[in-house]
Amino acid sequence: MRFSLLIVLTLLMAACKEKPKPVVTSIPRPTISADGGRITFPDSVMMRAFTTQQAHSGDIHTDFAAPGHVAAMVLRSVENPAERLVLFDDSGLSDNYTAILQHRINIQTERGNLERVKDLQAHGAASGKEVIEAQTQLANEEAAIISDEATLKLAGFDPEALRTARPNTILVVCEIPENQFGSIRKGIACTLNFTAFPNERFAGRIDNVNDYVDNTTRQIKLRISVANPDGRLKAGMFATAEFGIKEEGKFITVSRDAIVTVQGRDYVFIQTAPQVIERRAVQLGQQRADRVVVQNGLAQNDRVVTANVLQLKGLSFGY
Repeated sequence: MRFSLLIVLTLLMAACKEKPKPVVTSIPRPTISADGGRITFPDSVMMRAFTTQQAHSGDIHTDFAAPGHVAAMVLRSVENPAERLVLFDDSGLSDNYTAILQHRINIQTERGNLERVKDLQAHGAASGKEVIEAQTQLANEEAAIISDEATLKLAGFDPEALRTARPNTILVVCEIPENQFGSIRKGIACTLNFTAFPNERFAGRIDNVNDYVDNTTRQIKLRISVANPDGRLKAGMFATAEFGIKEEGKFITVSRDAIVTVQGRDYVFIQTAPQVIERRAVQLGQQRADRVVVQNGLAQNDRVVTANVLQLKGLSFGY
């Protein structure tokens, strides 16, 4: 009996004995160079998430095209047929254009007032102070119009051109990359396809190229006028403009998913060793379906990462 009890107690003590805890090791993390351009992964398991495609050149034949939207409609004013009624898709621009029209009226009024006061002064009926006040009023109006004109120009509109724009016309604003600017100029005819009318093509013409390149996106705004006699095209509609400029030859293309853009610059990630990925700045050309032409920055057989690229962007740029 005692022997049996001893065995039971021994078994209970063995069962209650504390099991050893598993050793917790630190989570492996990739090593990133100081400038973020090189990411080294600690093992091949972490690399599996970043599948790659080999870059190679092929014959490409594309039309230069750019997305855009109907930013304004030009109609004839009912009250004053000599003036144009411009309907913007942005109410803020409508306010700027209305303010410009009002400033012009005020400037004409102040100029007339200044001449009148000067004439009165010449005949001893007005003081020098009144002349200075009239000059100040005119200067204030001339300064005020500049701010509204600058706002319209930044949005792709020339205020003076709007006054003489053909009635029953829509104005499409689109943006092109800086590296395509050399093939575009004012006056070029183009063809537009609107999302609302996918089976139709509309003739247009570039009537303005903006005077500056956006510092962030490196894009330049174009304004295209399109006749709209039946009023089918409306402000805010989306369109694609094709400029009839061909790009032919052998180009390296990459998947659209492989590209990230940071502060206006485009990048891809290249696997340069079994566990190493490097960031590469690229200069892009036209997009065709889901592929984008790479004009500079890639070489034949570079292994371009096409999956989980946003994760690499975060590691590389610290986002």
